[in-house]
Amino acid sequence: MKYPMLLMKTLGSLRGMLAACAVLLAGQALGQVQGVTDTEIVLGSHVDLSGPLSSMGAPFRDGMIFATEEINAGGGINGRKIRMQIEDNGYDPKKGILATQKLLTQDKVFAFVSTLGTAPSIASMPLALDRGIPFLFPGAASEATYVPHHPLKFAITSPFSVQWKAAVKYAYEVLGKRRFGILYQDDETGQSIIRAVDEQLKVHGLTLVEKTSHKRGEIDFASQVARLKVANVDIILLGTNVREVAGAAIEARKLNWPVDLIASSGASSLTTINLGGRAVEGLYVTTQFPNSAQEATPALIAIKERYKARFGYEYQDGVNQGYTAVMLFAEGAKNAGRNLTPQTLAQGLEKVKNFQNVFAGVPISYGPDNHLPPQSAIILKVKDGKFVMVSGG
Repeated sequence: MKYPMLLMKTLGSLRGMLAACAVLLAGQALGQVQGVTDTEIVLGSHVDLSGPLSSMGAPFRDGMIFATEEINAGGGINGRKIRMQIEDNGYDPKKGILATQKLLTQDKVFAFVSTLGTAPSIASMPLALDRGIPFLFPGAASEATYVPHHPLKFAITSPFSVQWKAAVKYAYEVLGKRRFGILYQDDETGQSIIRAVDEQLKVHGLTLVEKTSHKRGEIDFASQVARLKVANVDIILLGTNVREVAGAAIEARKLNWPVDLIASSGASSLTTINLGGRAVEGLYVTTQFPNSAQEATPALIAIKERYKARFGYEYQDGVNQGYTAVMLFAEGAKNAGRNLTPQTLAQGLEKVKNFQNVFAGVPISYGPDNHLPPQSAIILKVKDGKFVMVSGG
């Protein structure tokens, strides 16, 4: 009888040792997750703070910081606080890559959240994904943010295919336009815009009457606008960013040419109006956030007051996008539970349905095979120096 008893004790001890080993291994596995400790989650981003998108980059950055501080003040995420590391990419793919390498190897971030600019984001995305680091919600209206499907990349910005098809459809059906011209950025961003425009024009039995390009960061658009005027287009599609949209509008008005202009979400900031002045009066913009056209609800007024008290200046468009991205990360991380890994985060984000916050953007939903951004757009118009909504999402 003593041998069975001894065997049972031995098996019991072995089971205890195995259980202890399992706990130890689980703890080691947790410790091996880059950017996650018992008390902290390290997130990284790079935005334009010194280049042509800097007027949007600074609000993006501050929106992320604001959301991080609000989350931490509320106790964090499942017992952990967020530490946000943000670098300048100058709207330059090379700088974006350098920033990404620093964030990966020195700061050892758990995930990238809300990098700004299509070219810097697309250039740096593979570096993160190849190391198993999630690349989430870039401020880039490109299909490459979600195609091909990858378990660790999630998009948040309505793509150019959605925005520009909505823009062309609105111009054709509501504004009665038939002679479309385009000024676009001479890179993959611009080419993706042209593809979307061509597809939608084909639906209406039309083609582009004229197209002309500019280099990234260019500031003189006299020759391009003159070329579009000679072609007698009745609307100019501006596949450009804030500064360039304002510059093209100013050139058109210099020629006393009252042509209609329509741009995409990069121009939906009040900075466009501040730079362009009366020249951008009547400008149409597609976006997924109503931005300054949003109704001033008590909740919106309250958050803007908190923002001003924290940063010392009035809320600006762009804050909403950085803020929303970090809050969306928090939603996925909460769903993931205490065992936070890239895989459990992805599963947590896939549970997010109809996510919105005080900034009233187009609702966001994900699923196991759906990491897509919203597939609809809002259309704004500059009227009396302010954006007003003329078409909902």
